[in-house]
Amino acid sequence: MVDIGLQISDVNHSYDAKQVLHDVSFNVPDGKVVALLGPSGCGKSTILRAIAGLISPDRGQISLHGRDLTRIQVRHRNLGMVFQNFALFSHMTVAENIAYGLNHLPRAERKERVAKLMRLVRLDEFANRFPPRLSGGQQQRVAVARALATDPAALLMDEPFGALDRALRAELQAELVRMQEDVGITTVMVTHDQEEAQAVAGQLVVMNAGRVEQVGSPEEIYDHPVSLFVNGFIGHANQIAATVIGGSTLRTRSGAEITLNRPLHFVQGAEVVVTSRPEDLTLSLSEIPAALPARFERAVVMGRFLMIDATLPCGTAIKAQILRDDAARPEKGQAIWLIPDTTRLHVFPATTTGA
Repeated sequence: MVDIGLQISDVNHSYDAKQVLHDVSFNVPDGKVVALLGPSGCGKSTILRAIAGLISPDRGQISLHGRDLTRIQVRHRNLGMVFQNFALFSHMTVAENIAYGLNHLPRAERKERVAKLMRLVRLDEFANRFPPRLSGGQQQRVAVARALATDPAALLMDEPFGALDRALRAELQAELVRMQEDVGITTVMVTHDQEEAQAVAGQLVVMNAGRVEQVGSPEEIYDHPVSLFVNGFIGHANQIAATVIGGSTLRTRSGAEITLNRPLHFVQGAEVVVTSRPEDLTLSLSEIPAALPARFERAVVMGRFLMIDATLPCGTAIKAQILRDDAARPEKGQAIWLIPDTTRLHVFPATTTGA
């Protein structure tokens, strides 16, 4: 049984009479990283602020290792915080920044802890350097070390890599995973970057419009999305309008019939959206009855793969990712057929976001 480090239970919050969190609930396993993921305005930063104690929720409970934090003041929560803007003291050295908040310790113990943290974040040789003379990545590592210095019960990170370029973000994501494994601290990270969330966190909490849409591992959420929103937000998903014509069979708006390998829990005639990942489509230059007819638009080289852009007869854009070595190159405007892996398709009730 997994021990719960942080427990969020039915948290609600409003700003100026507008409710921005609706019964938000999820657990963070002890010593693990959970990423709050969603578009801007979905409520992920608000729930982080509630955990930190920067706002007081209207209803609900926040507990850390069984201790109710809901009405506890910020300074008594024993939490470490890492912000997007680093918030380092420019007039203090790296060592002094990390030591900030440790004045209650004996000098020798304080010095030992700072040295240990500088080794953890691989900044040993920068102890006497000032933040303006550090790179963005180095500054972020100082911020992480400072947050860990007081031996917090949990670590909160708000878009910690958002101000860094793509290559540096990837490097620091790997560093964060290494450090977190070394320290084993319960961590909640807010991000809008799905690749970052999947690279760092063992569990994702996908939020939308102030609600939790789905909680699960990156694999669970990618392979088994519970809603059309989650399916479209995590990775790319082609969305194809269709009608249930009975049993396990759908008819797309373009007239293609697709039979799934499982029964559909929709009534005959129901309007649905069937979704497919680009990697779950195979390209054919010859007509195949069970395939989706399309018009080839272009192909983009992505390493060993080609990303095919095409258009269905109804006007819906569709993407297929295929191995470059296996790919025949159609001409722009040429008729092609895309064969879906019916074991990997998902079907949702039709909404305005369906194509």
